[in-house]
Amino acid sequence: MNKLRTLPFLTALALATLVRASAGPEVAQKLYDQVTPSLVAVQFTWESELGRRDLVGAGIIITSDGVVAAPLSILNPAIPDAQMKDFKVIVPRTDANDEELDATFLGRDERSGLGFVKIKDKRDWKPIKFEDAPVNIGQPVYSIGILPKGAGYRSYFMEGAVSAKLRGEVHMVLVTNGGLCGLGSPVFNTSGQAIGVVYDEQVSFLNDPRQAFTSIQNPPLFFMPAKEFIRSFSDLPVAGEPQKLPWIGVMQLTGLKKDVAEFFGLKDQPAVQIGDVIPDAPAAKAGLKRGDVIVKVDGKPLERGDDPDELPGILRHQLIWFKPGQSVTLSVTSGKGQPLHDVKLTMAEQPARATSAKRFYAEDLGFSVRDLTFQDRYQLKLDDKAPGVLVAIIRPSSSSQTAHLEREDLILQLNGQPVTDVDEFKKAYEQLRKDKPHEPLVMEVKRAGSTQVIRIEPPQ
Repeated sequence: MNKLRTLPFLTALALATLVRASAGPEVAQKLYDQVTPSLVAVQFTWESELGRRDLVGAGIIITSDGVVAAPLSILNPAIPDAQMKDFKVIVPRTDANDEELDATFLGRDERSGLGFVKIKDKRDWKPIKFEDAPVNIGQPVYSIGILPKGAGYRSYFMEGAVSAKLRGEVHMVLVTNGGLCGLGSPVFNTSGQAIGVVYDEQVSFLNDPRQAFTSIQNPPLFFMPAKEFIRSFSDLPVAGEPQKLPWIGVMQLTGLKKDVAEFFGLKDQPAVQIGDVIPDAPAAKAGLKRGDVIVKVDGKPLERGDDPDELPGILRHQLIWFKPGQSVTLSVTSGKGQPLHDVKLTMAEQPARATSAKRFYAEDLGFSVRDLTFQDRYQLKLDDKAPGVLVAIIRPSSSSQTAHLEREDLILQLNGQPVTDVDEFKKAYEQLRKDKPHEPLVMEVKRAGSTQVIRIEPPQ
């Protein structure tokens, strides 16, 4: 979605040529009154090795029993699951103090770009119902958002007009001649249908005074239409359980440029070429090989993007809505002049990611380690049983930073003892620090393909 940053036609002159569409005060007030009870703030504590930080972002009530949706950029997928704590939902009030209610974190859904929490307080909540409604160029659209904490989380109204519909991994709608409310705000058409959610690459937290009014000073211009995310509402994450996403076992995909596509006899046909195929994964078992070119999914041509580089993301986004265990048929060609042939494969479950890997924080020396994941082993060219733990965090000005330990270092030995996983590392580390608290820690690490010895002097 980074292409949204580079739209040179969004100049003041271009904006001035559009005809402004006004909702009128009565329509605006009616929509404002209807939507405001469904807008809340989602708060949680990020408790990392480097300290605690409270984060607050915009949320939308989507079910009558209190499920709230919030953008993934607020519920950051890079934050380990175990470090997200103390979820609250703040319900703004104008006639009393804001309500701060305990909530359960259900999980993050990469398919829809949303995360979900559920309010523990049992009452009849007023949800917003999103609909897959078409949008047309010039069509007026309205959004209702909530202001930052410093403004009491009050709701506010904005309007604009649809000026472009953009293709890509996720479809986006460009709105100019006004703008949209902040990240995560619902978007409505003139019939009052909720047709999308505001998308903004500039993440602003409602409790951060340095950036809380960013969306007011520079209103977002894009929203994600409802068809991109409403499927996840009927398949919500389950609290405490990692979301099971599909995987075919192909690590590299490349969108074919025009000249390469024509070489394969695929003129004006979007196509994606396969790179590394993981042994024993679904793609390998089905017979797919490096260099094969995917042209169709279940008999339908690949969706066209604005640039060939977008095609791998478009294909991944299409496949990610399948379930592990479901089958998909890919139509592929194996080379120039080769006819298309169908390859049917059964999706496996995506391997666990770094955010769910077990971690240990060596607080006194200022570094954290985690277990290796499948992705780590692939990037480091390690086999499935290769031992070691990966350095995840280096605390600034710590003994480990002084010793030049680095993130992504692979620790192989600790004071001469081999390290297999985090549990073994933790046990050996704690015993060493207990028995010899003033002696240096000597670790053998692998970095950029070479082995080094790191000696960390403990603080005296």
